Amino acid sequence: MKRGSYYLTPFLQHHIDEFIHVIHPENVRELKVLGHNDMRQALEEIIASSEVYLVRDGNDEIIFVGGVFIDDEVPQLFAIFSSKLRDNFTVLARGSRMLMSFFDQTYNILTVSILANHEAMLNWAAWLGFDPVGFSSYKNTDFVEFVRCNPRKKNVSHETSRPVMH
Repeated sequence: MKRGSYYLTPFLQHHIDEFIHVIHPENVRELKVLGHNDMRQALEEIIASSEVYLVRDGNDEIIFVGGVFIDDEVPQLFAIFSSKLRDNFTVLARGSRMLMSFFDQTYNILTVSILANHEAMLNWAAWLGFDPVGFSSYKNTDFVEFVRCNPRKKNVSHETSRPVMH
């Protein structure tokens, strides 16, 4: 999938070597909180348990890797950004919208959990249409829980719920 000079493509095993060296420090911290001390192993597990894509810019640099964990009852969005996050904010915004538009073709509802003290990412989730619905804690680290209903659909959980107003 391509929009302008940015494109979305599946994140595959061979991309790990390129991406592992540019993961944003906040994502490294978050992965460690979740029990992943080895970033290569974490990325391999992500590939094995999710539908995952990467967004590149016109210079062929990876801006972020994002996807949906498919093992959960309700699919959970995740994003792992490159260390050039601030330099590529416009690309991040466009790539994020592109990814959400792509997932809207498949998923009626998505959730996301974000570190409570990561204000930029909390704002990013709200900007993408996620609504905060609560808090959770894991290993003494607080997360904000978000949910997003697909704006293209008028049902909450399944087709038999129609008509339901959002």
